Amino acid sequence: MRLTFLIAVLTLMISCAQERAVRVKADRPLTAEESRIIEIARQAVASNDTWVARAEFEAPKRDGKGWSVMVWRLPYTPGGYRVVLIDEDGSVTAYHRGH
Repeated sequence: MRLTFLIAVLTLMISCAQERAVRVKADRPLTAEESRIIEIARQAVASNDTWVARAEFEAPKRDGKGWSVMVWRLPYTPGGYRVVLIDEDGSVTAYHRGH
């Protein structure tokens, strides 16, 4: 009886999860700050496009002004990418669509 109840609770918890795992293309584990930047970029894609569930995020790149994240819509297609620019405070400063 306990096992059945435990399985039912776990199934309910899994099915109620609101967000899917984010697909990230990186050659090493992300730092906590990079993970935060990916989440900001994910929110930007979710707000501006309809395909966030099919998105693949490249590891964030830092420049002198903040971060840039390349986001691909899967499957890969010409122009099927976005570049999200994020400042040091975590604000999206630009959202560029691919051509």
